[in-house]
Amino acid sequence: MQENANLVNKFLAIASVERTGSTLLCSILRGTGMAGTPIEYLNIQTNNFARFRDHHGVPRLKSHLRPFGRVRTAAGRRFPWRNIDWFDDSSWRDYLSSIAEVNKTSNGVFGVKMHWNQYERHMLSRGLDVSFWNAPVKWVRITRRDEIRQAISFVRAAQTESWNSSMQVKREPHFDPDAIIAALDRIELENSCWSRYFAEHDIDPLHITFEELTRDTASTIRRVMDYIGSPIEVVPDTQTKPQSDGINADWAQRLVALFPHLAHRHDVTHH
Repeated sequence: MQENANLVNKFLAIASVERTGSTLLCSILRGTGMAGTPIEYLNIQTNNFARFRDHHGVPRLKSHLRPFGRVRTAAGRRFPWRNIDWFDDSSWRDYLSSIAEVNKTSNGVFGVKMHWNQYERHMLSRGLDVSFWNAPVKWVRITRRDEIRQAISFVRAAQTESWNSSMQVKREPHFDPDAIIAALDRIELENSCWSRYFAEHDIDPLHITFEELTRDTASTIRRVMDYIGSPIEVVPDTQTKPQSDGINADWAQRLVALFPHLAHRHDVTHH
């Protein structure tokens, strides 16, 4: 694997699947100023990625694709690239180095939140892994016990295009059991991929859950900070607001009524 010396002292890798509370977790960790500014650096379809690329010039489009990128930009496309394959390997490595140098905190920690599909496609499939940053790795895994509510949250966010409390709702959500089942399948697949990866590499991550994070936020954050060797007394205030409401609860009841065999994936004890 690629080595990159002297970038960071410690690497915080947050392994997640969509709608597990990872955005909430990372927003509070960023507020500590000691946890490496974790966001989805491996998600190339974000404004954060676009702004970093505009400012720092990496990653660069492959030379033969630059005319297409200009055409897509002129056409008003939100992002002028289609996927990771539009960037050459060397400049992608330059990007990975740059994000660590720019976003590590003063204690030398750099953090990345990554869903399995991001890590697999944008690191592993390119012959890279977290050893790229050549630093001791602290893995934190966040999951959600109530996978039905997780799937509903995913479908609702996709329908409304509102993935966090700061994003405007673009359309009203509607109950779509097929989409929820598809999201459940995706959750199961990506959780199994993370479990297999950890088993194959003899990794024992710190495991926290959405339910723990939302029920006792301060102690959960302190557990993470203790784990990475940067203990804190005062936990920063939460920067995001819950998006779940009565609609999510109603949809969960309706789904279980339609598919009783899925009831074990609905954890009613934590609502």
